[in-house]
Amino acid sequence: MWCQEEPINRGAYSYIAPRLSTCSRALGRGSFEDIKYVGRAASAAAATGFPSVHAQEQSELVKKALQAEPIKLP
Repeated sequence: MWCQEEPINRGAYSYIAPRLSTCSRALGRGSFEDIKYVGRAASAAAATGFPSVHAQEQSELVKKALQAEPIKLP
């Protein structure tokens, strides 16, 4: 699982995902499809601009990243 605070198009995920996939395959631990992303959707801005909305999003990200159940992607 990769968790980041920034939107998917602004953080390190696009750089690190192929490298995580290569490592996973080399270790026999899965493929690119097994890497789960937890973070904000793509956006031109790093944050919403509203502190209350940002705090709610942040809370949801942490909750999802730490949940015991497997992450289901849409």
